Amino acid sequence: MTENTPNEQQDLEKDETLDAKAKKRKKKNIVVLVIMFLLLLCLFIVQCQLDRIKQEALQKQQQTELEARQNYILDSLRRMEKAKMDSLASAEEARIADSLRAADSARVADSIRVADSLANLKPEINKDSLRHVRDSVKHVRDSIRAVNDSLQKVEQARNDSIAKAEKARLDSLEKKRVQDSIRSSDKTPPSAEITPPAGRYYDPIKLKVKCDEIKCKTFLSIGDTMNPVEAGKAVEYNKTGSVFYLAEDSVGNRSKWEEAKYDMASDNVCGKNAYPVPVGGKTVCVDAYEYPNEPDAVPRDMVNQEQAVELCKQAGKHLCSIDEWQAACRGKDKGRYSYGDSYRQNKCNTNTKAVKRSGRKEQCRSWYGMYDMNGNLWEWTSTASKDHPNMFLVAGGAWNTNNESKCTDSKFSFYPQNQYPSVGFRCCR
Repeated sequence: MTENTPNEQQDLEKDETLDAKAKKRKKKNIVVLVIMFLLLLCLFIVQCQLDRIKQEALQKQQQTELEARQNYILDSLRRMEKAKMDSLASAEEARIADSLRAADSARVADSIRVADSLANLKPEINKDSLRHVRDSVKHVRDSIRAVNDSLQKVEQARNDSIAKAEKARLDSLEKKRVQDSIRSSDKTPPSAEITPPAGRYYDPIKLKVKCDEIKCKTFLSIGDTMNPVEAGKAVEYNKTGSVFYLAEDSVGNRSKWEEAKYDMASDNVCGKNAYPVPVGGKTVCVDAYEYPNEPDAVPRDMVNQEQAVELCKQAGKHLCSIDEWQAACRGKDKGRYSYGDSYRQNKCNTNTKAVKRSGRKEQCRSWYGMYDMNGNLWEWTSTASKDHPNMFLVAGGAWNTNNESKCTDSKFSFYPQNQYPSVGFRCCR
């Protein structure tokens, strides 16, 4: 075994020193990265806490405003009741004073008449004078009795007024108690929906949030949830982005913020009542409504597949294939229904007894702009069934097919020469 020369020994020491420095730098870099990650995590947590604090402050402010309105209404009711009682008391006092003055006047007048009669008596009192005195005394007694009757009537009217006012006060308190009981027992938030629904549009739209309860407030916030405004009236909108919305019922229950995404496109290359849909690397213009492709028109049924092909051809178009139809229905997010992945009975005409006019169900709109693709009428396609080559696929379901109205279903097919009361079609180009 050979010993290292001094130069070799120095080289080894240098290498060890360099390795030690490299390891030290590596450890230092790792520590710096860990510190940076922890700082980012802290910032994220702080941001989440700030968002939560803002949300709680907003809810507390709205609760305070609601309580202030309730206190104001109760104070107004109390003032009205007090004013009514004061007015009744003043009127009753005035009637009593008038009755007493009338009675006093009658008694004074009668006393004067009696005094005059006595003064005019001659030393020899005759029967007529005595009769006149007796009549005067009787008249005074009748006047006193009339005053007493009047006082009793005034007292009875006063008691009746007080009882009526007390009943009104008790009724008001009972009504408030019932309302408070309803508020304390109602914990179910309302349901909100925005119109027009999320999707692509080619012209400015007017946003409005609707609620499923009668006394309900609605709000929307553009871009995020930090700037809510009341949405009872239509709000002009013409930008691509997200809109958040919710509803609040009369007892303060709030729905969760929901998001609707909008894409405001610059031009429509497809013309009237048709919109572009990407299908297999190309763009297809799909009619917005079932044939005859007019809003609020009754869609055509009792037409066979061969007639549907010919009617589309006459319009310079073709009957949509199953691929074109499903692409238009599912939208950019590939949903199971034109409005999303979950079946919602109120969105489209899928649980009624008859077809509706085109576009009447405003929420039944796909992302690309096609209406009534779920429910209303089955729609013929130009695609033959794989299992039954002599039959053609229909899509979308009808007015009574409930959740069997998916965009993705292609298991139903009919003979092309047959006509059906629940089958229509739409055209593509």
